[in-house]
Amino acid sequence: MSSTGKREISSPANALLKVFRRALAEGTTREGWLAVEGPFLIEEALKASPRAKIHSVLVTTGAAEKFAELLRRVPAEAETTRVSDRLFASVAQTPSPQGIAALVELPGYDLEQVVTARNPLLVVACHLQDPGNLGTMMRTALAFSATAFLTLQETVSPFNPKAVRSSAGAIFHIPLVCGLDPQAVLPDLSRRVRILAAERNSPASLTGADLRGPIAILVGREASGLPDEIARHASQLLSIPIRKEVDSINAATAASIFLYEAARQRGFRY
Repeated sequence: MSSTGKREISSPANALLKVFRRALAEGTTREGWLAVEGPFLIEEALKASPRAKIHSVLVTTGAAEKFAELLRRVPAEAETTRVSDRLFASVAQTPSPQGIAALVELPGYDLEQVVTARNPLLVVACHLQDPGNLGTMMRTALAFSATAFLTLQETVSPFNPKAVRSSAGAIFHIPLVCGLDPQAVLPDLSRRVRILAAERNSPASLTGADLRGPIAILVGREASGLPDEIARHASQLLSIPIRKEVDSINAATAASIFLYEAARQRGFRY
């Protein structure tokens, strides 16, 4: 996978095809490179360069012609491999494959880096299991200029293929720190930023909260909310005013409302 240039393969047992097949199904390669399918996500990876680095592209002959301009922008050191439509379909995960996929290396971030960013606005996903929800949260976090996106243990991976697609490319543009141990991380985090938690039963409303300055917004599952051992680290538990006959709202929607309010209070300075 480190060789450069263009080549063609025709065997379904080819090692590179096996790498793409596994990575597109699971989200990443064994090296941790993100697998993406379709021209839109590859376009987003190119926009994020040099932060995102494309290592390998798999493309059909027809797609190579259709997306010729896109391929011209792929770094020369990336490996480009052509395959038949049949072979591409054997590794693709989307219902209507567009004939192009890539392996992309994203930079690694740690908690220290994201906490010490200027005026940090962190989104922390806790125990969310729906990858579509998580991807939507990443997309919203980018839209409202969150400075990083964090996930706690027992939360679906942001590299899950459905989460990546739902992020609409945001995964390439926002720093990620994943799989954090809440008991190890939250005590220190609470000393460095204010942790605000979305909690549907809290008497304190989001409408009266100050969301300026360094903060982390903690969002749990809409069904069960935040576990007590995690919620206790928040300086404020905040509810979103909704109709009484409505039990709860989607976790991604709750995150969007919190992030919009934070952006509004910060003057929409993007």
